[in-house]
Amino acid sequence: MPDTEGPDKKVPREREFMREKIVKRPLTKKQIAVRAAVLLLSAAAFGAVAALSFAAVKPWAERRWGKNTENESPSIQFDRDDPDALPEETAASAAETAESQTQPVEDVVKSYMETYKFSAEDLTSMYEGIRQVEQQADKGIVTINTGKQQTDLFGNPIEMSGYYAGAVIARTSGSYVILTRAEAAEQADSIHVVFFDGTEAAGTILQTDEVMGMAAISVDASLVDAETRKEIHVIPLGNSYSVKEGDFVIGVGAPAGIVHSSVYGTITYVARNIPVTDGLSRILFTDLSCSDGKGTFLLNTDGEMIGWRDETLKGESQIFGSSVTSISDYKGILEKMTNGEEVSYFGVKGQEVNDSMLEEGMPAGVYVSDVIAGSPAYEAGLQNGDIIVSFEEHKVATLKELSTQIAGSQVGTAVKVTVMRRGREGYTPLDYEVVIRGR
Repeated sequence: MPDTEGPDKKVPREREFMREKIVKRPLTKKQIAVRAAVLLLSAAAFGAVAALSFAAVKPWAERRWGKNTENESPSIQFDRDDPDALPEETAASAAETAESQTQPVEDVVKSYMETYKFSAEDLTSMYEGIRQVEQQADKGIVTINTGKQQTDLFGNPIEMSGYYAGAVIARTSGSYVILTRAEAAEQADSIHVVFFDGTEAAGTILQTDEVMGMAAISVDASLVDAETRKEIHVIPLGNSYSVKEGDFVIGVGAPAGIVHSSVYGTITYVARNIPVTDGLSRILFTDLSCSDGKGTFLLNTDGEMIGWRDETLKGESQIFGSSVTSISDYKGILEKMTNGEEVSYFGVKGQEVNDSMLEEGMPAGVYVSDVIAGSPAYEAGLQNGDIIVSFEEHKVATLKELSTQIAGSQVGTAVKVTVMRRGREGYTPLDYEVVIRGR
C-alpha cells in the first residue's frame, strides 16, 4: 500500500472561497431625469410648506420670544450744535447786506418806515402766528402728578400730591420721553403723566440730574390710545447757540404756576462761557415773568426748545429777569438721561488759567474756584485754589478739555487727578484718586 505520508508527498492547499462584489447597473438617462424631477418637486413642496408654516408661526413666535417692534426703545440721539458756527445767510439777507454796504442803514430803515404803515391787523397777524406755535407746543406739554404715601398726626395713611409741567422731547417706537423738574421725580412713590387731552398713564423715572435739577421720565406708548398718540407733539430741541439779544421767545409749561400756561417775551442778554459744575455754559436772560419751581420751557419762534427756566440762578434773575439754561450745552447730558444712563459727576467749578495769571507764576491748567460740597472731588480732598493739570494722565489746559475727560469717565470708576497746590515754597504737584459718581 503506498505510503501517503512520505516526505515526497505534497500537502494539498486549503481551498479559497470566491469573493464577489455586487455592482448596481448604471442608471439610464430616463431614470436620472425621473429622479431629478421627483427631487425638484419634493423640494418645491417642502419649501411651500415651510413658508406657510413660517408665516403662520411668526406672529406667535414674535409675541412669545421675538422683539416686538411696538415696544422697542432704540437709543435716542440729539443733534449737537457748534458754538462757533454762525447762522447761514439766506439769499435775501445776503442781498440786504450787499445793499447796506452801498446805502447807510439809517437811510434804509427810514425809507421803509416812511413808506409802510403798520396797522392793528399786522399786530394781530404776528401774534396769531406766535399763538399757533404755542398751541402746537402745548400738545407736547404734560402734567406730572406725583404721589407719596405719608401718615397724618393720627397715623392715618394719606397721599401727598405735587403737580409739575413736563415736555415731550423724544418718541421711540415704544415710549415717550419727557423732560421735567427733578422735584417731580424725587422721593415719589408714584408718577402719573396727564397728556393734553386728559389721557393719564403711569410714568417711569429714567434718570435724574440733581446738578441740573432736571429728570427724564418715560411713558409706555401702549398705555396711550391711538387718537391721542396722533395728536401728541414732540417738541424738537433747537440750537441755543444761535440765540441773540432781542429774539422773540415763548415760555410754555407752567410759567404762571399752572400747567398749560404760556408767556411771550424777548431775550434781554446772552451770557457766554459761564462756569458751571464740571464745565461751561451759556445763560439766556429774558424779560419773561415766570413762577418758580413748576417747570417752564423756552421756545424760539420755530417752536424749538432752546432752554428751560433755571431755578439755581435766582441771583442773576433779579437783575435780568428770568434766567434760562442754554439747551445746546446740555444735549450730551440729556441724551444720556433719556437713554437711562447716569451722567458722570466730578464736582468742581473753575476757570482757565489765562495769560495774566501765567505771568503771576501760576501753572497752566484749570483753576478751581469752587469745590462742590459732598461731590467726588470734595471727598477726594481737592480744594479751592487748586489748579488741575492732568486727568487720567491727559494734560488739562482748558475747561472744555476737563469737561470732556469727566464726561468720558465711567460712573463708579476711580480716576487719577493731578493738581498744583500753592504752598510756602510755590506750587507743589499732588495726586488724588477721585471716584466718579452719577449726578
